Amino acid sequence: MLRSLASFATALACFALFAPPLRAQQSGAESESQETAPRPREEAREEREREKDGVPTKFGEGSALPPSWAEVLKWREIGPCSMGGRITELAVVESQPWIYWVATATGGVWKTENAGVTFEAQFQHEGTGSVGAIAVAPSDPRIVWVGTGESNVRNSVSWGDGVYKSEDGGKTWKKMGLEQSFQIGAVRIDPRDPAVVYVAAMGRMWGPNEQRGLFKTSDGGKSWEKILYADERTGCIDVILSPADPNVLLAALYERERDIYCSNDPSKRFGPGSGIFRSADGGRSWQRLGEGLPSCQTGRVGFDWSRSESNVAFAIIESAEYGKNFGGTESAEEGEERPGNPGDLGLRGESADDGGLRITELTADGPAAKAGVKDGDVLTKVGETAIEDFRSLFQALRTTRGGDKVQLELKRGEETVRVEAIVAERPEAQGGGGGLTADRTRPFSERLGGQRANVQDRQGEKGYETGGVYRSDDAGLSWKRLNSINPRPYYFSEVRVDPKDTKNLYVLGVSLHKSTDGGKRFTADAGTSVHADHHAMWIDPANSQHVLLGCDGGLYESWDASKTWHFRGNLPIGQFYDVAVDMNRPYRVFGGLQDNGSWGGPSQRHGASQGPENHDFFVYGSGDGFVCAVDREDPDQIYYESQNGGMATVNLRTGQSSGIRAPRDARGNVFNWKTPFLLSAHNSRIYYCAGSYVFRSLDRGRDLRRISPRITADEKGSATALAESPRNADFLIVGTDDGKVHLTRDGGANWIDVTERFGLPGLRHVDNIECSHHEAKRAWVVFDSHRSNEEKPYVYVTEDAGETWTPIHGGLPQNETTRCLREDPFNPDLLLVGTEFGAYASLDRGTTWTKINAGQLPTVPIHDFAIHPRDGEAVAATHGRSFWILDLQPLRELTKARLESNQAVLLTPDVGVLWGRNPFGRRSYGNERFYGSNPPSGLSIWYALREKAKKVELKLTDLSGRTVQTLRASREPGLHRATMNPRGGAGGGRGGGARPGGGAMRGPGSYRVVLVVDGVESKVDAKIIADPNAPAGAGAFDEEELFLEEGEHGELDGEGDGESDGERAPREDRLLGARERR
Repeated sequence: MLRSLASFATALACFALFAPPLRAQQSGAESESQETAPRPREEAREEREREKDGVPTKFGEGSALPPSWAEVLKWREIGPCSMGGRITELAVVESQPWIYWVATATGGVWKTENAGVTFEAQFQHEGTGSVGAIAVAPSDPRIVWVGTGESNVRNSVSWGDGVYKSEDGGKTWKKMGLEQSFQIGAVRIDPRDPAVVYVAAMGRMWGPNEQRGLFKTSDGGKSWEKILYADERTGCIDVILSPADPNVLLAALYERERDIYCSNDPSKRFGPGSGIFRSADGGRSWQRLGEGLPSCQTGRVGFDWSRSESNVAFAIIESAEYGKNFGGTESAEEGEERPGNPGDLGLRGESADDGGLRITELTADGPAAKAGVKDGDVLTKVGETAIEDFRSLFQALRTTRGGDKVQLELKRGEETVRVEAIVAERPEAQGGGGGLTADRTRPFSERLGGQRANVQDRQGEKGYETGGVYRSDDAGLSWKRLNSINPRPYYFSEVRVDPKDTKNLYVLGVSLHKSTDGGKRFTADAGTSVHADHHAMWIDPANSQHVLLGCDGGLYESWDASKTWHFRGNLPIGQFYDVAVDMNRPYRVFGGLQDNGSWGGPSQRHGASQGPENHDFFVYGSGDGFVCAVDREDPDQIYYESQNGGMATVNLRTGQSSGIRAPRDARGNVFNWKTPFLLSAHNSRIYYCAGSYVFRSLDRGRDLRRISPRITADEKGSATALAESPRNADFLIVGTDDGKVHLTRDGGANWIDVTERFGLPGLRHVDNIECSHHEAKRAWVVFDSHRSNEEKPYVYVTEDAGETWTPIHGGLPQNETTRCLREDPFNPDLLLVGTEFGAYASLDRGTTWTKINAGQLPTVPIHDFAIHPRDGEAVAATHGRSFWILDLQPLRELTKARLESNQAVLLTPDVGVLWGRNPFGRRSYGNERFYGSNPPSGLSIWYALREKAKKVELKLTDLSGRTVQTLRASREPGLHRATMNPRGGAGGGRGGGARPGGGAMRGPGSYRVVLVVDGVESKVDAKIIADPNAPAGAGAFDEEELFLEEGEHGELDGEGDGESDGERAPREDRLLGARERR
């Protein structure tokens, strides 16, 4: 649920489809793309031909990238932070409330020591980046505990590997056990003794295990005792300690489980072992509580304890009887949202040029058709609400229900037509997260699950059985229901009480609900200016006007008890599902995020020393964002989607947008939470998508037609991956969440089920499919096994268009489930794989794998890569740390011969771009800002040494041999990178003693890089081009523009004994760094 952004209205003025001219239709089994993958450099191709017998051209001829070489690779992060990301918990030093930690769903832990002006990334390279709980010791703020594995039971959740402890305020971490706890709901530290810690362990979410329940340590984590346990399917979701007596505990056990599908609710969320328990002796003995509580099975429970009244505790309880009526009245009060799904008119459309929604599709016998609406009509009003696009129509119908009458105003040519329509109930949102069909047996249920607020007086005498917010006045022994409210319990179930006044209560949900009368009535307006979906809240015990709030959209702070909020836009914790790139310069990146829409922005910041900032990025899609694609013919035409098949396209230049919808006659079709779609590599007008079937449009998404039989194992399944061969327009492969893989070799006329050919131990979720840029019959399928209650990698390749499949995952860690694979369009042997915890590269097409996080990329799920065909960079869509970019230049050229060579190896540098200056100069905004990283300023020179040398020198010369710069480089064995900035002047004296000259930059042109190792020279050519964004007619760079400050010469990356003729490259407004393949 996307925060309202003014920039959206500015960037996208209206919604209508932009359609460039149609290209030639695809045809032929071996038809090539009109825009094929970039050709390798001639010398690299010739070298491959010479090494034909040595280069691994078949599976099994491996040549591994040494891990020490991988550590030299350079990742850079570019953000953005504009949308934040899901926050799971907050831990504040209450004696110094400007010091606190923010725990995130998959982005690790962040610490501030200045009230959020700046944050330090902590807990970034441990075994997992998913954090379910965090706590700081009240008696010693140096002691911090992290419980890994987010406990929210959503479809995209990650998992953990136990508990960690820091004794230095988060600088370093030590694992303290409970490795199989999987997900942790709470960590509590005894305020009297920091060695006493309680951990609420949920256990595995896709199957049973023993390490779950409530654990306690009395020796700082050296040993653990399981003090509360039900069974191998029931975990502990929450525990709290009485502020008056920390030996008095309240704990909640919770049985939950998910299946292989990407559905909204977990498959199981109630169980006989679930319930509320109390201990008065620090957990040695327990009492199951029942007085005033639901007697049926319960689900998720959350607690809070009053600090102003020590015997008062609060609980929010999910009940199996939620939403039911036990003899009360069902009539709605004024202003109350009515049960059931919103209304539907049975039409689709696109923004009209002169305003309104032009009708492009009508459901036969649907409400609009029955009312007399015709194709081509322009809908301008529903009731008194003006309609500008499909989104405004959706909003106008949100408060309607099936059977309601609405007035429609339409333009039909020059005529204005008014008709009355009887709306139908909107069809069930298919797949996960999209909304649920109303359950008529539960009249007080919420549309997304749970129970509505303020209906407790209408549910009858036994309404307390249905759950909601409860209060205890005797430290938990007995309870009384205050309110029916309980929004979407599996995702929230959090209640907070003002530490100074028990009349002020907050319930966290999709909205932020607040009561000022002790819980009798809640309003949903405490967070009207913040992002939706709230998970964490801290109220300052010294000043309850001061509140911190964590939600799916990041971190907010209030100083007036939730009336107004300040957004902390400096946490790069976006959860991307997908990434695409365009061919601009600098190229732009696009991606869809969990609950934060779809965003785009530059891969680097033009004309500046620092990288991209928040304001460089823009939003172009709402809801939960997923797959995105860029039209090759028009880089401003972007295709994107929201959850459950909410596909659309938008033109960034004109603002015109249009929805894309499957045909209504595709009965039983289910679109996945993340619906796969693509633009054909052979004709960008051809659009494919898949749900229960595969669909194709020959007109950019318009008029989708079904081209396959059902491709799922059962009716609940849906497609999760779809790929087309760039070498063969007729070869497509599709995979589903219930483990089916089908392919066609004739453009969809016939489909083959190849599922059994993989030899898997059972059906596994298909997460990614990649077809080769180089071989028409080569493709890969990546399976994600965690939904089948295991974490093994599964990656398979075919060389014969799907007849046989060979596993290539043997060299990957056997406890990391796989997410994606991409093939380099330049080097057919270079593959990248993203797993739940990192990135891996293979230089031999899957025979061997090497982790390439390189100490920079955090431990984070990698859901997708996009490899830029011109600039040779890989963009990682991380699900928790936004976008990161890796220079692939050295990996592309490290052939088997070079890896095994005893001689020094000098790799050909990418083309450098001489960027112009930023005309606006420096600006001052304070320190609460995020800056991404730009590429190094200058030419990136990579070389490798097999053995330690006596002397290593790098020179940059012009083509006549005149030295422009000299750099004394590292002599150590391994892979090295140096950065060189060409300039004239001193003539490039050798050694570290030469004083930098102050000459003019040579500017765009051709150069030569010379590597001298113990007197032996290696040479490669290099090229620098002018800023392609410079105004036409700007001409050559003049003397003043090209003059560099003293010291801007070069830089040796990493450790070593390298010395430069100049100092470290300065932060200058001109950048040499984006690269172009020759």
